Amino acid sequence: MTPEADTDRVPMTFEERNTWLAAILVPLSTLGYLAVVIPRLLSRPVGEVAWAGPMLWSIGAVIVASIIGSIISAIMSAIVSREARMETDVRDRDINRHGDRIAQAITGFGAAAVLVLAMLRADQFWIGNALFLIGAVGTTWGAVAKIRAYRGGFHG
Repeated sequence: MTPEADTDRVPMTFEERNTWLAAILVPLSTLGYLAVVIPRLLSRPVGEVAWAGPMLWSIGAVIVASIIGSIISAIMSAIVSREARMETDVRDRDINRHGDRIAQAITGFGAAAVLVLAMLRADQFWIGNALFLIGAVGTTWGAVAKIRAYRGGFHG
């Protein structure tokens, strides 16, 4: 006896493909940034660590890769399936709100931690990196929540 085909499967939307891109690109970019900055941090005092340039490159890389990935994904989807959904529907908007709420909650709590670092007059390195990492974690968890909602039959 063969298992029945999943005929209720909703095709992946443009929004979902972009969410997958974020879920992959943000952690990779963050790991790349950490791979550059941590060795510097281990070899010199915090005040002498050059971190702003690598951070800007990391953020820029995510932006450029997201744009390119989105374009390639749309083209490939159109080639493979003439039924590719490009428009955003109510389900996409609800899932987007769901994931954004999670990302905003993480970022909000993290912003409080950054505020405490500023009140304690921590070095700019720690404040900047805490904010960067909190943004990366919030974005990643928000994307993961969206993917789970897409794949788990979100009933927002």
